[in-house]
Amino acid sequence: MQAFQVKWSGGRGPAPGASFARPGGPRILPDSSYVSNAGAVVYIFLESLRPYELIEVSTPHYFTVTANTGPPVQPSTPLESIVYVGLSHAWPYEITWSELLAANVLDDGDVVHATIDPGAVPESVVEITLASDLWWWKEINVPDGLGSAWDIHTGAGTFGGRRFRDTVGLWADQVHNGQWLTFRKAKTVGLLSDTYLLRGLERLPAGSRVTFTWLKD
Repeated sequence: MQAFQVKWSGGRGPAPGASFARPGGPRILPDSSYVSNAGAVVYIFLESLRPYELIEVSTPHYFTVTANTGPPVQPSTPLESIVYVGLSHAWPYEITWSELLAANVLDDGDVVHATIDPGAVPESVVEITLASDLWWWKEINVPDGLGSAWDIHTGAGTFGGRRFRDTVGLWADQVHNGQWLTFRKAKTVGLLSDTYLLRGLERLPAGSRVTFTWLKD
């Protein structure tokens, strides 16, 4: 029997499940798992893993770690003797329109709700708006896909003042340039950090306004 205890750091959302595989090989499924008192998930493999072999441990949005399975594990083996694997979150990561339209909780505990209003502006443009009542700085970088980009933000700045809504417009044909929006927020010691990436602006029809309302952080 072999076992790993896995813990995630850098995200505040629900801990995802871990995937295991030999380098370049198919996924190996654990036979059972449980959560330890220390908050790690212990995965147990009865026969699919051998002692002292290298295994890749991964999960979406986190860096993959290669770990050695270590010596054989018995039911009586204390937790501190079971191989420990810590997975660190990879920022920024890609989010989807479906997550935003449904206002799902994102990995860092954020809730950003997207609403699309057709016919809200002239047919020649598409308007992108960021709205938030939260105190801390929130920002979206909006590129036109042709080399230029603009930042829209809400929240309180370093030198005072507070903004609840900000908007930028693109020409309607510019949403078809394959660019990504970058969502940023003030994190550790107030530093502005790239947090989420969003593509698929081509779904926005000419003359529409998309509003991203940052509800929770």
